Amino acid sequence: MGKLVSYLRCSTSYQLEGHSIDNQRLKIKQYCALHNHDLLDEIVDEGVSGKTSKREGYAKLMQIIDRKGCDGVIVYSLSRYSRNTMDTLSSIERMNQKGITFHSLSESIDTSSPNGRFFLTILSSLSQLEREITSQRVTDVLKGLKSTNKPYSNDMYGFDKVDGMLVKNEPEQKMLRKIHKMNKLGYSFTEIAKFLNDKGYKTKRGGKKYYYSTVEYILKSF
Repeated sequence: MGKLVSYLRCSTSYQLEGHSIDNQRLKIKQYCALHNHDLLDEIVDEGVSGKTSKREGYAKLMQIIDRKGCDGVIVYSLSRYSRNTMDTLSSIERMNQKGITFHSLSESIDTSSPNGRFFLTILSSLSQLEREITSQRVTDVLKGLKSTNKPYSNDMYGFDKVDGMLVKNEPEQKMLRKIHKMNKLGYSFTEIAKFLNDKGYKTKRGGKKYYYSTVEYILKSF
């Protein structure tokens, strides 16, 4: 039983399944209720990458730790807390010095024990390794697209960039398949644009309408 502060983070407005702010909040509240922990405060960094420690909410959390304003810090997963091994370990050490525990639900981490601290070190290193490998893959993919004169910006249809990773945007993937299918069935670009507008689809840059030229660009590029 202890007084905990929760930290929640999501990189973009496109929130991965299971990693949305609402889901993190729900899981943390359930954990605290089950283990009789008091949740003193909730800190949220929304639309911020975990690669850097320069986050407003993260900075607020460190201030709470430095003044020992809680018994423990709780997060949904290590990836929501930080994607940098050195930042993770240095902040956990600051907690240890104040007698503050760290809890990560997805990995079942509790740093109140030596085993928990050792497990945290291993998982944090693996998390950063995964991020760096995926980031390299993204770079390779974008280079490949550039070499074939295809779009390689963050405006790629069917994908979003989350923490430096290319992640499939399923609604857009479905839309692309529909556009290509309609094109093969003989629908004109104008007819396809009207269909997309009638169904309420938005363009990659948040525009409200599709036009003949937009559909032509998508079919040629994706």
